[in-house]
Amino acid sequence: MLIKRSRKNQIAIPKAILERAGMGPEDLYFDVQYDKGRIVLIPMQLEEKISPETLKKFEAETLKQEVGDKRYLSMQEAIKGLRRKSKR
Repeated sequence: MLIKRSRKNQIAIPKAILERAGMGPEDLYFDVQYDKGRIVLIPMQLEEKISPETLKKFEAETLKQEVGDKRYLSMQEAIKGLRRKSKR
């Protein structure tokens, strides 16, 4: 199967090849190696550094309201607010 590399050195792996390799949409990361004239992609699984429970606890503690606090409805909104504040 012939594919073309883009100007940004990107290639798209054809769906048929991914299916033959037993890969699905959850396979997002690959280790890339060069071996005897071939480029080899090895599917990798990444381990979460923060457990979902720890993240949930952190979010709950971080989003606590105290008198005089600015209210954020999500972590993303809070991060945007902090970024805006740090640029001042």
